Amino acid sequence: MNMKRGLFIINPSSGRQNILDTVESIIGKLVMREICDRVEVFYTKGKDDAKLRAMELMPGQYDFVVAVGGDGTLNEVAAGLYLSKSNIPLAVISAGTVNDFANYLSLPQTPEPFVDMIEKFECLSVDLGKVNEEYFINVVAGGMLTDIAYKVPKDKKAAMGKMAYYLEFIAEFPKQLLDSGIKLHVESEEFTGDTDAIVFIITNTKSVGGVANALPLASVEDGLLDVMILKRVNPLTTPDAIVKFLQSEHYKAEDIEYFQTKKVRIEQIAGTPIVLDFDGEVLVDNLPAEISVIEDAIQIIMP
Repeated sequence: MNMKRGLFIINPSSGRQNILDTVESIIGKLVMREICDRVEVFYTKGKDDAKLRAMELMPGQYDFVVAVGGDGTLNEVAAGLYLSKSNIPLAVISAGTVNDFANYLSLPQTPEPFVDMIEKFECLSVDLGKVNEEYFINVVAGGMLTDIAYKVPKDKKAAMGKMAYYLEFIAEFPKQLLDSGIKLHVESEEFTGDTDAIVFIITNTKSVGGVANALPLASVEDGLLDVMILKRVNPLTTPDAIVKFLQSEHYKAEDIEYFQTKKVRIEQIAGTPIVLDFDGEVLVDNLPAEISVIEDAIQIIMP
């Protein structure tokens, strides 16, 4: 059996406090079970460290790379691997607060199942999204409550997990509901027009913000992005939207525009300027945004 070479790219400041113990156990098992004869570790110290390290990789340099951190760390490693053109498969150990991508694909997060997965080494080709000059593996969003991810302090996320987000949501929701909303101009083959909106979400997976079926038609391997725009709330149709949400059929609700596309352009034409979020990071150049899908961009190691 040919033993493998692995690189672990680790964000040591991610939310899960016991993550380094988990990684140490995984590396020990990979070596003791003679699955790997070489394992290297790279710790990030700041923004883009993970992306730059992954970008340096050459084809065949490692058999696999492991992203250890939250959705932001995964975003950086995935983008770096794509830009490196190394085609090295990626495994994921989630250490963030929400971990949408890993939850969506049911990726193992404890040592024994994770090591079994590396030993079997089955891969899935997945799509990436591109927003202006950045990349995303899970979601781009703008509007009401999409800034919660970076409003909550890191120490609160580490101590409280998802509850920190829920408390911020409770505090912010009434204030943002009173806001006048935003007016968007949307251009795609499937839908073009102006719309008054509260929030828009463009995603590669079904899971957003810890909601497992937020975009129920989405898939990482269909070559499409799923776009959902929540329009200004109409009190008469809100109960229907809530019922449909509980049945994972909210994309059919009157107050929601939902479509799948390969490319969409979104421009804000009125309202308080919004911040665009991609995989929990802030997009510097913001709107207008050109958003597209890159098919079969990277290989994900699956159980």
